[in-house]
Amino acid sequence: MFERALTGSRRYWTWVFVLLAVITVGLYSYFKQYSYGLGVTGMSRDVSWGLYIAQFTFLVGVAASAVMLVLPYYLHDFKKFGKMVILGEFLAISSVIMSMLFIIVDLGQPLRVLNVILYPSPHSMMFWDMLVLSGYLVLNIVIGWTTLGA
Repeated sequence: MFERALTGSRRYWTWVFVLLAVITVGLYSYFKQYSYGLGVTGMSRDVSWGLYIAQFTFLVGVAASAVMLVLPYYLHDFKKFGKMVILGEFLAISSVIMSMLFIIVDLGQPLRVLNVILYPSPHSMMFWDMLVLSGYLVLNIVIGWTTLGA
C-alpha cells in the first residue's frame, strides 16, 4: 500500500505538493498564534467568537447532518442507502475529531485541555462539549465498525 503512495503521475505529485503547502501555511499560522495569542484569529474584546469556534460549530453541524444521512437506513431499513451509510459514518467521525481539535486549539495552549479533563466543572460549556463529543465519537466508531463488519 505504501509503495502505491510513492508512485504517481505528475498531476498526483502536484496535488501532494499543494496539500503540503497548505499544511505548511497552517503550521506557520498556528505557531504565529501560539506566539502572539488568539488575537491573530480575529478574537478581540469586541469579537468574542473567533475562527476556531466558528469552525467548531460548523463541524458539529456537519457531524449531525451525517447522522441524518444514515438514519433512513437504520430506522426504515431503506437498503438503497446501504453504500452511503459507511461514508456518512466516516464523515461524522472525521467531523467530530476535527471539532474536538478546534476546541483544543481554541484554548490557546494545547496542554490546557488537561485542565478541562482533570478539573471538570458542570458550569463549563467546554467540559460539556468535550464530554458529549467524546461520547458521540465512540458511538460513531462503534456503528462504523459494526457496519464494516456486516
